[in-house]
Amino acid sequence: MKYWIVPSNDSTFRIGDAIKAQGGLVDWRTDKFSVGDIVFIYKTTPEKRIHYKMEVVKVKMIFDDAFEQEPFWTDKVQYYGNIISFYARFKLLEEYKDDILSLHHLHEHGYQGIPRSVRECKEEGLLEFLLHPHQMVNEDVYDVDYPEDDSLLYEGALVTVKANKYERNQKARRECVAKKGYQCLVCGRDFEATYGEIGKNFIHVHHLTPISSIGKEYQLNVDTDLAPVCPNCHYMLHRKDPPYTIEELKEKIHEVAEPVKKKPSRKAAEVRLVAEAAMLRDVNDDAEVRKLIHNMMEMDGGTMMKNIYSVCIGMFQNKYNNMKPNDWRHLIDEYVKKVTNRPDLREDEVFFFKVVG
Repeated sequence: MKYWIVPSNDSTFRIGDAIKAQGGLVDWRTDKFSVGDIVFIYKTTPEKRIHYKMEVVKVKMIFDDAFEQEPFWTDKVQYYGNIISFYARFKLLEEYKDDILSLHHLHEHGYQGIPRSVRECKEEGLLEFLLHPHQMVNEDVYDVDYPEDDSLLYEGALVTVKANKYERNQKARRECVAKKGYQCLVCGRDFEATYGEIGKNFIHVHHLTPISSIGKEYQLNVDTDLAPVCPNCHYMLHRKDPPYTIEELKEKIHEVAEPVKKKPSRKAAEVRLVAEAAMLRDVNDDAEVRKLIHNMMEMDGGTMMKNIYSVCIGMFQNKYNNMKPNDWRHLIDEYVKKVTNRPDLREDEVFFFKVVG
């Protein structure tokens, strides 16, 4: 099996229209490929990115065996000029609707120049990126791959890639999430719980000791040097130099959620004592929980109840260690549906709530 990048220009051949009209199949004039090869279709100006991942399913077809694709050729002269060529048939495997495989990202992972002709991909780093683009871009934008030919995990060698960047270790990142999971260690956000399948296995990995402050190669300890965090918390951690610690940023979140302290009524105080002795019974019993829920409900773009479950558990599981996930679910369901007057609100439904006045 070989892997190829194939440039395509809509001013010559509208490959996207052909794929849709032909049920995910398209014929390409070439005799270079073998059955089973993987082809990445790169759309040239103005898109400048890979749009399709396709598999070669037939080769060396003659014109009579190929699809009638003349309607999709913008350049009719070129179409009829090479009509006797051999054809290969591609089957669509994946369509990329974002810029994950943009020319910029291809350059970052080892591609040289601009795709102008069919090219086989043999470079290990580039090939790994083509096959697993979201996993490899799913990290700090300044990361650079580090060779993995050593059983030890080293980081920090200064390299020059247009500007100075510090090498990052993909193997270390994978080990970190394998050990610590994909939930943010600061706010508790889980992207799969929030966005479903597209959020699966998405998380940033934060270096607890900035490599740039060390300035030399060192042996990395995955357990003590790396932490999975969401992009928002990752940027907040780096809002000062040196970065905030995980605990310091957690404290910042608690400070925002801390309510104005008021003297509780006798009845509220009695209820609170019961809650602290056993578990939280009502959101109104804990102003911190109530404040956090309202902050999330009023987020720009909205939220979902299952997001609120996840964050509340992450923030308050130590305080209410007798509460189980279902306890939080029932508690938050009841409160949110009451204050929003939405008894039919589903846990996976995006909603927005704003207090007026």
